[in-house]
Amino acid sequence: MRAPLRLWQALERIPGLAAVTQEWRSLLGDEYELVEVFLRPNGKLATGYPCPEPKGCGCVHAVVEHAPDDIVAVCRCTPRRCEAIPLRRQDIVVYELNRSALGASIASALQITQDEKASVDRLPMTFRIGTYFPYAGFRFPVFMTFQIEPEEYRRVVEALVARNDKPFVLLAPTRDLHGSDCEDFLRRRDAAFFPLSEFLVWDDKGALTTNRPVEEIWSEFRQTVLPSPKDSDSMAFFPTPPGSTWGDVSIRFKDGHTVSVKMKSAGGVYNYTQMGMANKKNGEPTVQWKLLYAFSEGRGVLDWTSPHAHRKNQKRREKLAENLRSFFRIEGDPFRVTDDGKGWQARFSILPDE
Repeated sequence: MRAPLRLWQALERIPGLAAVTQEWRSLLGDEYELVEVFLRPNGKLATGYPCPEPKGCGCVHAVVEHAPDDIVAVCRCTPRRCEAIPLRRQDIVVYELNRSALGASIASALQITQDEKASVDRLPMTFRIGTYFPYAGFRFPVFMTFQIEPEEYRRVVEALVARNDKPFVLLAPTRDLHGSDCEDFLRRRDAAFFPLSEFLVWDDKGALTTNRPVEEIWSEFRQTVLPSPKDSDSMAFFPTPPGSTWGDVSIRFKDGHTVSVKMKSAGGVYNYTQMGMANKKNGEPTVQWKLLYAFSEGRGVLDWTSPHAHRKNQKRREKLAENLRSFFRIEGDPFRVTDDGKGWQARFSILPDE
């Protein structure tokens, strides 16, 4: 693996991320072949051409087209310091960065869900590339900006903080434009700044990947914005994987006060207090916890044949559903009416203690 240092530097030097091949090659050096997949012609022809001589004048030469097959780049210096440079038409084709393609590659490497690719209104060269979705119920928008001037970068940061009332993530090629004032702005929203040059590298196949485990990259942001493990006298945080449904939930009682919970890659042992079902007055299990235990004894079914049948179970079941939605952060009703219409069936697996 090797770091794409020249790519990130180039993205903060080319106005509009559009230039002729010569300029892209000059800035990217030996990374050009890797980056070429992210470049595409934008249908325009350049009116300027970078001086190609290592010891040349350094100015942007004027493109003069005498005829379709007679194109030259003329030095603008007074007096002229370079000879006119013969060009082909393909030399003045403008290639722009395919931001969607690069954004998709970055999102894949950083495990960002691509749900939006829209430009951000009135913020030039700033885009939303997706959402960081660590657990069910927690979604954080991810923005990417390409700026050249510190003032423009600062304006983008200020605008994003003003427009987002919750934490978000900002990506930029490097931290060169990211001063302490910008960091202070982001801190007001518990927002994170990721300089791509410090996290992404080229792998052996020429694709972008991370230079360390993705979980490690996100760890500081997660510690800032996600609930921390709580004491045994309050509801615990269950790390529900994104996209989970009630069918993924498995609960088994270990005893009258404790359950073992499994859901895809997540799991743990929790008591009734940690699941939000403790009576606030005396700390004893609520009737909802007792109803959950009744469902376990019926292997997920509770009807009028159950020894726990009661006319108040309708309201108790509704409250139990609220408790479970709060704990797991899964939408929808965790129970359904049984096929015969005489009881309820849990949409999740639930078993009693053995």
